[in-house]
Amino acid sequence: MHFGKFNFVAAIVLTMSLGAFAQGVFEGSGEEEDSSCVGDGCGIEIPTQANQTGSTNDTENTENGPVQSATDSATVTAASPADSASNVDSKPASNTADYFDDEDSRPTFVNETAADYRARKEGFSKSIQFGFRAAGGISLNLLSKHTEGWNVGMDLEGGASAKLPLGNDFMVAAGLDFGYRTYSYEADTDYGHNEASLSEMLFEIPVFLQYNFDEDGFFVGLGLNVGLKMSGETEFKQTIDTKEKHYKDKRNNTMPTAGVELGGLLDLGYVVNKHIVVDLRMVQNLTNLLNQDVIAESTLMKTKLLTSHATLGVTFLL
Repeated sequence: MHFGKFNFVAAIVLTMSLGAFAQGVFEGSGEEEDSSCVGDGCGIEIPTQANQTGSTNDTENTENGPVQSATDSATVTAASPADSASNVDSKPASNTADYFDDEDSRPTFVNETAADYRARKEGFSKSIQFGFRAAGGISLNLLSKHTEGWNVGMDLEGGASAKLPLGNDFMVAAGLDFGYRTYSYEADTDYGHNEASLSEMLFEIPVFLQYNFDEDGFFVGLGLNVGLKMSGETEFKQTIDTKEKHYKDKRNNTMPTAGVELGGLLDLGYVVNKHIVVDLRMVQNLTNLLNQDVIAESTLMKTKLLTSHATLGVTFLL
């Protein structure tokens, strides 16, 4: 009788213990009753972006004290990577876009020439290319009138040049050259023989637009050339040989030249490297070399000397 009473009390205690563990409700467990929850993660709420910024769960459940907060933190930390990935994927597209730079801020890559690079890095003044040009060539009379007897002359030039890039393919080129030219004339007449020589020193100002087929390669230029005479000398020799008389006469400065010459310019060249450029420059003057208003030689009064110049030059760029 006494043994049966003890067995009855033990059965009641065992039944209550099993019921408590089956429900999973005990102090400090951190779990809540939820008939739809199965697994170790039951009762733990994964915080979203909304309650991350304004959550007050830790302050509201103050009855559980520090033990409850520590348990929640440990449980959230132990969340599986799959849960974290699904949480990130569930964010709106507008929120995930904040993790990337704006499209306008992404670096852009463009093609630029060496001149453009210098202009961008060093400023406008450094983009201008300065150099010195030396050239030599000949003077012709391709479009002249009444110029029988005029021979090929000599043309020497040298001076400073500058080029300003305009985009990737075009340049504006200009120069200030010192030139020395010579011309010669020889013709027979009914009563003798005439010879003449002409030389002049002048400043030349070529200005033209240059098109580059390649950065280092061929180019072509088209523009104007202005010549300003510094000084000039002429000499005219006349020989008269007839039955009645025979004599020679020499007269100086009886064929004065014009003070200003204006012509068209064609420049064909090749860029060897960033410091050396070779070119063939052709100038066709549109003004008469001889000043017909004050010329004193009757045999040349109708001469219209429209000179042509072809020079081969080398430019050394700084």
